[in-house]
Amino acid sequence: MESPENSSLDRLLAKESIRDLVLDYSSAIADKNTEFMSSLFADDADFGSYGKGPEALKRLMETTMGELEMGIILVTNHRINFTNDENAKGEVWARCFAQNATEGYYEQVIKYVDAYRRTSVDSSGIGVWKFEKRRHLLWFGEGKESPLIQDQANWPSSNIGIGRIPLADPDVQEFRKNIS
Repeated sequence: MESPENSSLDRLLAKESIRDLVLDYSSAIADKNTEFMSSLFADDADFGSYGKGPEALKRLMETTMGELEMGIILVTNHRINFTNDENAKGEVWARCFAQNATEGYYEQVIKYVDAYRRTSVDSSGIGVWKFEKRRHLLWFGEGKESPLIQDQANWPSSNIGIGRIPLADPDVQEFRKNIS
């Protein structure tokens, strides 16, 4: 029989793995990395009207990220509740700063309602958690003037302006080339 200490430690490790999963999702958005995004979901993950599985995820990403020039998701409140040792549910609030070719620059407040599943155990014995389902519930989105049109900040000499990370992105370079 497993000791209560081991069970508690397993839950803490599982929570940390799930928190990393959510942060990896944010990185996949920022990097516009569909392969990495695909690795974060169970093979039979549910994407609502787009269907289930990797092909459904690709269709969803083409719809939501096909014209994405910039996307940054800042994760805030994250609650995780375990159903059992293999399944958990979560609620994540996030702030999104994004720009696409059609809508321009916008900011959003989002509530994600997640279902997580432990799909395997890695070589160190820690569970590998993936999204089984992720619902994006938009609280609001607000269009604003794009920060990508600002002059270079040249930080640390100035805190105001566009920084070197977006300036290195080919999509942002193309956007800036077309605004002149």
